[in-house]
Parts: sequence; structure tokens; C-alpha cells
Amino acid sequence: MGAFGVLIGILHYTGLYIQLSASSRQGGYAEVENHVSGNALFTEVPHDITTRSGQDVEMACSFRGAGSPSYSLEIQWWYIRNHKDWTDKQAWTTNQVVPQEDMPKDATKISVVKVAGSNISHKLRLSSVKPSDEGTYECRVIDFSDSKARHYRVHAFLRVEPEQNSVLHHPGAAPPPPGQPGGAPQAPLLRSQPPQRGEGTEEAVCRPPQ
Repeated sequence: MGAFGVLIGILHYTGLYIQLSASSRQGGYAEVENHVSGNALFTEVPHDITTRSGQDVEMACSFRGAGSPSYSLEIQWWYIRNHKDWTDKQAWTTNQVVPQEDMPKDATKISVVKVAGSNISHKLRLSSVKPSDEGTYECRVIDFSDSKARHYRVHAFLRVEPEQNSVLHHPGAAPPPPGQPGGAPQAPLLRSQPPQRGEGTEEAVCRPPQ
């Protein structure tokens, strides 16, 4: 009789546990499958650079889209002449939708590359920089994976210092010819390297904005 009573007790508590578990699920505590979607982000961003005239400069920008995979990604490099007020901001990365018309009037698009996929990487190369190349360079990414294109951007500021061996001239003196010490530097080229991931559709080589 004692063993039978113990068995009845075990069955009773087992049934009570099952009832409590069922009621907790009905009350909203059931296990829910968690689906975590990937977030769009920059995996490599350009950094502020201080260099001297005549040096070559490289800025890198890499991005991973939110889609799996993204339908299409596009990188645009923009130049904003001497837009120094942006250097005071700590947050240089913007992962929000950015309207195209918010670009400053003096902004110049210098490179465009497109890929089909979820990753894009593009390097901007400036050859033989001069003081007139100083300013803000923006890497803007457009993600077409959603029904509405989303814009993301990062910035870097380029500061160009004069050459150490530059020659000072007195007022009225004729300046040396271009390419000579102290003379006006020859016009450099802005070169952009094709993307390292995916297949790029364009490689830009253009004169810097004057």
C-alpha cells in the first residue's frame, strides 16, 4: 500500500507540472524562435590624413549590405572643398537614409562603382596632391536591396601641407615654372582602384576639382 501511495503521489505531481507548463505557454512564456537579421555596416572607413604636397594618398571604404544578398550596391566618392566644420564632429559614420539633396553645393562626385552582391570595397587614390586638393572626401554607399534605396556615408578630411623645400618669392617676382621647386605643382590625377570584392562596373580616373 505504501508503494502504491508513492506511485500515486508521483503521478499527481507529474500531472500538476504538465498543467503548469501548459498554462505558462498560454500566458505568453512559450519559447519563441529568434530570427536575427544582419545589419548594414562599414567594414572599413577612410581616416583623416595630413600629408605634404607631391605625396600620393589612398582612402579605403568597404561596406556590407543588410540584404542576403543585397540586390545591388553602389559606392560614390565625393569631394567637398575645405569643408572643415565636419572635422569637429565625432561621429563620422551615418547609417541612416540620407537625401541626395543634402550635399553641399560645392560637392563634386569624383568616382562611382557598382557591384551585384552584399559586399563592396573601393579605394580612392590621389596622385601628387597639392594644397587645392585639401578638403573633405566622402564615401557614400547606396543599397538597392530594399524597395527604397538606402544611403550610408562616411567622411575623411585631407590636409595638405606645403613642401619643406618650397621657395619664398618676393612680391613682383616671376614664379618658377610648374614642376620646379617653389612653382605651381602639376595637376595631379584622382585615381580610384576597382573594388576588391564583387565585380565593379566602372573605374574612374579624373582631374581633381578646381
